[in-house]
Amino acid sequence: VASSAMSTPERRRAGRHSVDVQGSLFLSEARCIPVRIVNLGPLGALIQISDLEEAVLEGERVVLEHPTLEEGEEVVLRGEAARTPGAVVRVDLEFASSGVSRHVAIYFDGGAPPGGCTA
Repeated sequence: VASSAMSTPERRRAGRHSVDVQGSLFLSEARCIPVRIVNLGPLGALIQISDLEEAVLEGERVVLEHPTLEEGEEVVLRGEAARTPGAVVRVDLEFASSGVSRHVAIYFDGGAPPGGCTA
């Protein structure tokens, strides 16, 4: 039985907020990829990557550079950049009329940055 994204139960432990901002994803071996951050929360983020040449794999250690998120009655993105370590927990391809991109879910687990990462 195939499951669809619509029938997948909510797995997040904390909410994420819709944003549309640029960021950077730092990977092992000093690799860095520009990304668009789709949603962001205290425990993770969903990002979109247009560069399909650079491999990003589930389980890989990463550091996401993103605007500081301040939660309250209203969510505010501050200009200061934060660099948060985490693990890639899901990688999906998205096919649209504008082209193919990857959606990557990151869990901010507070672990070590990837090997060779200078972020």
